[in-house]
Order: sequence, then structure tokens, then C-alpha cells
Amino acid sequence: MSELLLSAVLGSFFMARLFRGSWLRNPQYLAASIAGSVAGSLLLHAFWPALDGDFIAGAIIGVAGPYAGMTLFDLLLKSA
Repeated sequence: MSELLLSAVLGSFFMARLFRGSWLRNPQYLAASIAGSVAGSLLLHAFWPALDGDFIAGAIIGVAGPYAGMTLFDLLLKSA
């Protein structure tokens, strides 16, 4: 589980940089991507604990979690 969380958090740095630019200009997107990656990892562990060590599932969560977190953050900002 710890390897998956570490991979997801480090992947969220990359995804925030890739989609939103500098971390210093947009720290809110970095926080949203970290929250999304941790939530995705915990959901994966809650529903499919055997996939924690899977290389493919970890990579998908590492990409989908941060993207979902940033997208949800954008939707919340636009609705406010």
C-alpha cells in the first residue's frame, strides 16, 4: 500500500506540472492533485486490495487520481 501511495503522490506532482504549469503559481492544483491521488489509491485499496502491487493499476491510479482531483477542483470553482 505504501508503494502505491508514494507513486500516486509523486505522480501527482508530474500531472499538476503537466496540466497546470508551475507549482508556485498554482499550488491549489498541486494540492487538488495530491488529494485526488490519495483518494484514488485509498479507493483502490478499499475495493480491490489485491491490485495494490499491480504495476498497471498503480499507473492508472497515478494518472487518473490527480486528473480527477484537478477536474473536480475546477468544477467546484466554476460552480461557486
